[in-house]
Amino acid sequence: MGDDPTNEIFSWVNWDQNAHTKFCEETYGLTPKYDWALDYWGGRDIAKDFASSSNIIFSNGKLDPWSVGGLNKNQTENNVVLTIKDSPHHLDLRLPHQGDPPAVTTARATEKMYIKKWVEEYQGQVIPEPVVNATRPVPAGVLDEQIL
Repeated sequence: MGDDPTNEIFSWVNWDQNAHTKFCEETYGLTPKYDWALDYWGGRDIAKDFASSSNIIFSNGKLDPWSVGGLNKNQTENNVVLTIKDSPHHLDLRLPHQGDPPAVTTARATEKMYIKKWVEEYQGQVIPEPVVNATRPVPAGVLDEQIL
């Protein structure tokens, strides 16, 4: 997110927290709780907050304005962070389309690989890989941040 109003939907240059708070209180009778999400769900200490989590793929499209608020690098051993260039919000979770950028196709293959691996580990068996023409193979076992 930037501060060029001709190129960005949000600008922080002219944003005044005190004025915004006053407006909300006068208009709605409510005081914004700016840190509520961090206070309620955590996120100030990622390693601590996600220490007992596992098998989560945090995918972030580089064109997604929400990505700045997500996990953007691996902080725990049992989760995966994927940063996908040329991808808007959740494009990797939508049905494949012939116009998808190659990075999104690769991200889907990577997500599928990890989910398959985690299911196999849970079930204690190997699931045969289906033949899919739309994906490229991705090396298994890489849990570091991947920019696809």
